[in-house]
Amino acid sequence: MKKKVAFQKEIQFPTMIGEISAISLENELKFVDGSNIEGNLLLSGKYKMTEASRLEEDFSYKIPTEIALTEKLDLNTSKVEIVDFFYEINNEDTMICNIELLIDGVEIIEVDEIEELDRSSDEERECDGDKKEMKEIEIPKIEKVETIEKEDNKEIISREEKKEIIKEEIISKEENISTKESSLFINLGEEEETYGTFLVYIVRQNESINSIIEKYNTNIEEIEKYNNLNDLNIGTKLIIPILND
Repeated sequence: MKKKVAFQKEIQFPTMIGEISAISLENELKFVDGSNIEGNLLLSGKYKMTEASRLEEDFSYKIPTEIALTEKLDLNTSKVEIVDFFYEINNEDTMICNIELLIDGVEIIEVDEIEELDRSSDEERECDGDKKEMKEIEIPKIEKVETIEKEDNKEIISREEKKEIIKEEIISKEENISTKESSLFINLGEEEETYGTFLVYIVRQNESINSIIEKYNTNIEEIEKYNNLNDLNIGTKLIIPILND
């Protein structure tokens, strides 16, 4: 983690400041713990009370500084350094110092944050098909189906509409699939089927329809009967019929 902190400090001189002939800013800041920095910045140099004067006066000031971070850093790898410094004279006897610090270190992630990241990672992997790759559903063989119920009306619909309705049912009822097996697949085809098993397969990264067909020893015509292959992406759910011997 790298973080810049900028702030301004006013230094009151005992006399007028005609000219600054030399100036330096040193760093004595230290990490008290992983989230807090304390210490002093040492401002020193020489100045003239008037620009025409040949006499130079020394000056030295400690600038107390405290920084509280929202992050927690590893003390063994963390450091703070001055990356920018400039000044201006105000009201003839006041120096306004503009300071920018860079805090650099390895951020420590708490256990709760790690668990949250793990949960998020698991959810992402599940969406990509790594964790919940597929579900196998045993269903009875079905006879020819000519109609499908829509609310209170019955009407004949196309095979494409049936496929979309079936896929919506699978997605919405996936968690309760063991108790609603027959309702998910009651309208799979218009012809007498010889399939008794269907797989709900989630497409993973670097997979294609050809690799899936080869994996399950089927063909694209059978896959197209139950799926719309025009929009095949990672996370797409495919219904794959398995031929019973």
